[in-house]
Amino acid sequence: MKKKILYILIIALAVFMLILPEYIASMPYILNVFILAFYMTTMSMAWNLLGGMTGQNSIGHACFMGIGAYTATLCIVKFGMNPWASLPIAIFVTAFITAVVFSQCFILRGPYFTLVTIAFAEAVRQIILNWDFAGKAIGLGLPYVRGNNWLLFSFKDRAIYYYIAFAMMIAVYAVMKYIDNSKLGFALKTIREDEDVAAAIGIKPLKYKVIAVVISASVSAIAGFFYACYYRYIDPNIMLQSSSVEIVLPAIIGGSAFVEGPLVGGILMVSLSEYLRNTFGGILPGINLILYAIVLIVVIRFRPTGILGFFDRRGRA
Repeated sequence: MKKKILYILIIALAVFMLILPEYIASMPYILNVFILAFYMTTMSMAWNLLGGMTGQNSIGHACFMGIGAYTATLCIVKFGMNPWASLPIAIFVTAFITAVVFSQCFILRGPYFTLVTIAFAEAVRQIILNWDFAGKAIGLGLPYVRGNNWLLFSFKDRAIYYYIAFAMMIAVYAVMKYIDNSKLGFALKTIREDEDVAAAIGIKPLKYKVIAVVISASVSAIAGFFYACYYRYIDPNIMLQSSSVEIVLPAIIGGSAFVEGPLVGGILMVSLSEYLRNTFGGILPGINLILYAIVLIVVIRFRPTGILGFFDRRGRA
């Protein structure tokens, strides 16, 4: 019964989100907050496939996003490619790099794997930070485009970005929900619970871990492409470790064992975080991070399975 109520609330929320721009079109900051919430939720769902569903706790997803964003931006700025043509290249490059690197690292478990993701992310950031072709610390900017141009993925009207970000989030959720109910999802969750048992019943842990990281990195690359086209500027700071942590928190707060966890945690926490930063940031800098810390402590202390744990009698997926 509780799950039915949850699904009804999610559908009602989706309908509300679709009509919301009609009422806040004259408030660009509010639109920006929702766009950021949709983007962060998408990134958190990408992380949740690897961290929540497979049990491989990565703190390097900001790096995956950054590789996708930089690949797309370099294709546009340096080679004059159309943004839409740069997207599949960004996805391929990100997926290829992560598959090659992490196929050698999945022999590590627990905190050792997490440390590898941190080291990989910082190594990539340092390479870009000192790479002339990628703009070094200055970063890269996309060409300015007047008006709304679908061909060049540039829009003066932020409501268009709102709907694109919302569609991206819903599409990724649909994919994650499909995976969760598929043979692949069963294999990933079995690996999460006990890798040795999974291997004993014929599931190849390395194979499925690589599949998970490739899908997760590909979604991150799509989000990175959107980020670059929306802000029209990127620099190495988008791959800071703090950004990766911000991607993980919505999934943990919402419930990393649930596909809907990042969806609930992302929209609620990012929106509230941005509101606090805008309203009280001048009085108490970093109040949004303080909020994250407080909520995380409360959730871990009283409901380790996250907000959605209250809707599940078993308290887990």
